[in-house]
Formats: sequence, C-alpha cells, structure tokens
Amino acid sequence: MTGRILLLGATGRTGRLSLEYALSQGMEVSALVRNAAAITARSDRLTVIEGSPMNADDVRNAIEGCDAVVSTLNNNRTSDNPWARRLSPSLFMTQSIRTCLAAMKERGMRRIVVLSSVGVNDSFDDAVFVMRWLIRNTNLQYTFQDHDAQESELRRSGMDWTAVRAALLNDGKKLKTLVESYYNEPKPALMISRLHTARYLIDCLNDQTTFRKAPTISER
Repeated sequence: MTGRILLLGATGRTGRLSLEYALSQGMEVSALVRNAAAITARSDRLTVIEGSPMNADDVRNAIEGCDAVVSTLNNNRTSDNPWARRLSPSLFMTQSIRTCLAAMKERGMRRIVVLSSVGVNDSFDDAVFVMRWLIRNTNLQYTFQDHDAQESELRRSGMDWTAVRAALLNDGKKLKTLVESYYNEPKPALMISRLHTARYLIDCLNDQTTFRKAPTISER
C-alpha cells in the first residue's frame, strides 16, 4: 500500500483536488511546487518543497521517503482559450517526468500515475471531431505534443506507470457515474469533472489492473 506520495502540480486545478483527497485518505504527501505560499491545504502529513520538477536536485530532495509519484502537471497557457499564449517551457511535462523517472530509478521506486488526456497518442481518433481539429490547428498542439512525448517516456521506463487520459475537464462538484475505457470500449462520454479525475488519480495508485495502461476516464 502506498504511504507517502510525491505530488507534482499540486497548485493546479486538478492538483489541488488530488492533494486534498490524498490527505483525506490518510496519505502522506510531499508536494513539489514553485511557490509554497500557493498551497492552502494544512496537515501534519503534508510536506511542501519549493523547487522545479525539471531540476534533478529538487526532485531528488522532494522524492525522499516516497513510495509513488502522482503528476497533474500541464503545459499551461494564459487561459483556457486554445489560441492563448503558452506559458510553460517547451515539453515541460516530458522533461519533468524524465527527471522524475531518473530519481525514481535511483531509489528503486516503481509506481507513477500521470494525468494525460483523451486524444493523446493512440487515442487521437477517440476524441470528438472538434477536439481533433483544435489539437491540429491551435496552441493545443504544443500541449498534446508534450502529452504524447510524456507517455512515450513512461512506456520506455519499465516502471509500473498509469497514464490517465481524462475527457474534457469541468468544475462539476457532484460525482457522476465513472466510465473507464480502453481502446474506446466502452465509448467514453465527452466530459469528466476535475473532482472525479483527482480522486481517480489517487485511487488507482494501488490498483494493479491499471499498471502499464492508459485508461480513458469520463462521466455519464
């Protein structure tokens, strides 16, 4: 059973919810963030470390004593508008996960869960037409190039990884029926709440049926 996790992206919209849920489940959490003041959660089971997931020394420091890694990192833009200017460095998620995987190997760790998206790699054709068009023709293409490369890093790693391909995210506060799909079976719904996604990321940590797989999750 997972005791302490390293959480990357804990100040993001999904990451905050993952942090709160992990703590509510009795887990210990080390959160590596750029600005510790942005963490509002308070718990004696929470350790906040300032640093960058792209920096090897910062990751080595933050991962000490952890059993698994959960990443909710994203390649951010100035807004949700698909044409909005990019804020994150090129291949930010990929470089961060590469750094994290190296630190995991140094410590003999194996379990990592990463937030991905429907439309990544072999799930591209599973995305709705509008989503596919946006991925090809807007600044979303850079985010999805990063997602694609990040998943490739996981597949090559030899780790017990899970790439959670979430449907379009919304801020719903009520959990609906979860649909977990592989290779478009059953056919995913269009959306899922960040709340449900955050819980799935934590809940699947000890679920060996998700090891080395990329489930698509949605809600009906």
